Amino acid sequence: MIGVVHIHKTAGTTLASVFKGSFGHRHCDVLPLDLDAPHLTPDQLQRMIDRWYPRLDSALGHSLRVYAGLESVVGDIEWVTFLREPLERTASHYQYDVQRGGVDLPFEEWITHDLVRDRQTRIIAGDDGTGARAIDLLGRFSFIGRSDRFDESLVLMQHVVGMRDIRYASKWVAPSNEIKKHLLTDPAKRAMLVSVNRNDLMVWEHAVAEVFPKQRAAFGPGLDDAVAAFKARNAEMTRFRQYARPRYAAYVAKWRLGYRPWVRRVTGDPTAG
Repeated sequence: MIGVVHIHKTAGTTLASVFKGSFGHRHCDVLPLDLDAPHLTPDQLQRMIDRWYPRLDSALGHSLRVYAGLESVVGDIEWVTFLREPLERTASHYQYDVQRGGVDLPFEEWITHDLVRDRQTRIIAGDDGTGARAIDLLGRFSFIGRSDRFDESLVLMQHVVGMRDIRYASKWVAPSNEIKKHLLTDPAKRAMLVSVNRNDLMVWEHAVAEVFPKQRAAFGPGLDDAVAAFKARNAEMTRFRQYARPRYAAYVAKWRLGYRPWVRRVTGDPTAG
């Protein structure tokens, strides 16, 4: 199984569409079965598999954790995640919360919330995780992508974990980037971004300097040509064509008509998913 650790605002929604198109009804965008649990547990994964996904090929979600012992249920997992430059990711997260999330907080208040701090580190290594611990856990990942080099990362990921089709149509795009731009260029606000991302900056530097170059080298010669060829193939992909693919349609039918209603019944949360 491929396990995709989805970190907020790292092109995860578009990445999910790639897995849906490649694996169809054998992929699941995982929803929590316990709203108070910090992550998906082996027992919860077993329930999900028993009820809906006996032949699960890939799973993606914010609640998936590399340290959660999920291998006890499915055997070996090829772990995948995508990272993003931390200051840009956090600024983008605030922009999204304002534009789409209904958040009506000034940035100076929003950034003091504990959930904002070192978001990438904490999803990789837990709420008490450090940059050093996250870097250590990155060694358990089969592949680590970069959202700023998304197409190249997809080509590399396909080479590592094996996928039928990595074409995609971009999902949600911000109507304006003025909020993000202001946060990144205002010295005082940029300093705030740095102050809450010190561990994430350490992890990002390691990924950029150590991990990604090794993945490129492992692909061998011809990577630039492979990326150019993929871009050419993907240029004709539209949202309509993406949704009309049989595997994608099979995913949607199973997830929306079966799995999601089941999660809503189990959790008692009518808004789940």
